[in-house]
Amino acid sequence: MKGTIGAIANLIRSHRDHSELKPLTLLRFGVLLALVVALFSLIFHVLMAHEGQQYDWFRGVYWTLTTMSTLGYGDIVFRSILGQVFSMVVLITGVILLLIVLPFAFIRFFYAPWLEAQLKTRVSTRVPDHLSGHAIISTHDDVTAELIERLAHAGIESVVIESDPVRAASMHADKLPVVRGDPGLRTTYEDCAFERASLLLANAPDVINSNIVLTAREVSERVPIVATAVKPESEAVLRLAGANQIVLTTRRLGNQLANRVPVGSVRALTVGRYEEIVIAEFPIRNTRLAGLTLRDAGVRTHTGVTVFALAKRGHLEPGLPGTRLRGDCIGLAVGSSTQVAALDKYLGGSVAGGGRVLVVGGGPVGCQVARALDERGASVRIVERDPKLRESIERVTDDVLIGEMTDDRLVRQAGIRTAASLVLTTHDDATNIFLAVYCRKLNPDAIIVSRITHPANVEAIHRAGADFAVSDSQIKIQSVLAAVRGTEPMILGEGLDLFIAEVPRSLEGRALLRSRILARTGLAVLAIECDGVVDPHPRPERELRRGERVLFVGTASQRDEFKRVFK
Repeated sequence: MKGTIGAIANLIRSHRDHSELKPLTLLRFGVLLALVVALFSLIFHVLMAHEGQQYDWFRGVYWTLTTMSTLGYGDIVFRSILGQVFSMVVLITGVILLLIVLPFAFIRFFYAPWLEAQLKTRVSTRVPDHLSGHAIISTHDDVTAELIERLAHAGIESVVIESDPVRAASMHADKLPVVRGDPGLRTTYEDCAFERASLLLANAPDVINSNIVLTAREVSERVPIVATAVKPESEAVLRLAGANQIVLTTRRLGNQLANRVPVGSVRALTVGRYEEIVIAEFPIRNTRLAGLTLRDAGVRTHTGVTVFALAKRGHLEPGLPGTRLRGDCIGLAVGSSTQVAALDKYLGGSVAGGGRVLVVGGGPVGCQVARALDERGASVRIVERDPKLRESIERVTDDVLIGEMTDDRLVRQAGIRTAASLVLTTHDDATNIFLAVYCRKLNPDAIIVSRITHPANVEAIHRAGADFAVSDSQIKIQSVLAAVRGTEPMILGEGLDLFIAEVPRSLEGRALLRSRILARTGLAVLAIECDGVVDPHPRPERELRRGERVLFVGTASQRDEFKRVFK
């Protein structure tokens, strides 16, 4: 049914502007068909008389219709070559008019308008009167479904605005909360109860977003508006229009990729905050911690932070006393700002080799990565296959190589085998996966950070050898979630997020160590909240009590598994 709706949707959109001509056009086709039947019937009588056969006028119309409709009973036939050629002409004409043009005209001028009228009645044009605290999404895009799911798990309902009735009906069939309306009209935001909403996401193209923000601000000045933008120059315009937060995806994605590249001394990176606690990640390679167990490293003793998990290419390992701190892992820690600063000093490492950072891809994201790394004092070299981008790249750095990464001469010239880090920023996931495999083979010790366009390819890029991956969609989703929570965006790694759940009945009175939460679900316990007080250092023997809330780090599927296992 969805395929049928989609096919008819294109038909409706193609001819919507000519709806006033529907009766007249169909009438013209009927007149044309009648004239053709009459003409063929007349020629039938002439040719039959030429062969010496006589039939009345009714038989002539009967023969014409049975031939045009390809029924051809064979009770009336021509014997001459001329008559048989005429029969073929009538047959071909009938196929075109009755089997091709007539069904198309029926769908275009009868079925499609009827279906459109039916679809308009299926999707509501306003939200329920009781709805409040919801998030409004102005445009349906590739991340809408995932964003709605993430907001739902945070206890926030969502509404998507869609102007096209057929697309709205298709979204409704997919169980997406949709309201039919024009995002450029004030009445749409009134019907969506914008004044009672918790947030509006303007995620259309930059020019359209400015109109969306202006229109929504006519309804309410209080509700926060998060607007996405591609061009940096759009930021000032959107702020003037009334947006509270601008998500420059290219800039944020570039900065996040650059933040994962160690430069100079090894430091802990703050990736998120919750209440008074800070969540940080830190590399283990080239530090005093490499190879030690968590007990022997004494991180908590010397800094106060708790290492609650180790992450390796998208997978988590619990931070237990006997856990070995391997150089190919990233530590995840929680503590106060002061304690994280102490962790910086305690790591006591530096990037070995002093090799350049190679940025593969000289598009907007690649240039932003190079710009961010240059501000941190890194030596950056950009490798780009398209010579047309040389001029724009040279505005960022003069160290540019043009060519294919698989070219042996370019490999030697770029210094891939000796690079400390590589950042893959092309817009094509297949290319990034291929490059991750290739670069990992040439340089097993390098840190490889990659951009991912589609979250479904996260596991593939990790299997290919990337240590860290960030996607455009994650930037958007985390920015919206942060705006709802009133916190900073939390980028823990592609697919990883912070989840909060009340202690289920099956875990009441059970110690953390015996709960086996991570072993059974994959979620790492970050902290425990009780009566508004957050304990970022829960010990393994600590018992879980009713009314407490547990903060986890993991993926959405792991969170769903937690709800299924522990009830």
